[in-house]
Amino acid sequence: MLLLVLGLTLHPAAGVAQARSPHAAASVFFSAAARGPLHPAGLAEPRDSVRNIQPTYWKEGALVGGGVGAVGGLLLGLAVCGLSEDPNSSCTGTTIAGALGGALLLAIPGALIGGQFHKGKSASSSQPRE
Repeated sequence: MLLLVLGLTLHPAAGVAQARSPHAAASVFFSAAARGPLHPAGLAEPRDSVRNIQPTYWKEGALVGGGVGAVGGLLLGLAVCGLSEDPNSSCTGTTIAGALGGALLLAIPGALIGGQFHKGKSASSSQPRE
């Protein structure tokens, strides 16, 4: 039985199924004409012309969400500390952990929500300077 198992695992035919398949080539319809690396028009073309990524408010959203989460975590930590039966216990660890946990927990959704709003051009930058 041991020889059968060793023969099935060590036989070269078992590794044929794990061979790497050839990669798919890009379609001719979606590729541009072949250009040399020093072609001047090729250097000015953007790498991805389909997406136009505009700046968003994701940093501001993360700050607002983190601030709200820190306050909520701090209040929750104080409430948990108030339920403690030991009057001599220090609550600094609980409140700090609650504030940091709340800030980390709500910073991510805040960044995701802020990322949905595009920054427009400010009024001062659209007016010409004198």
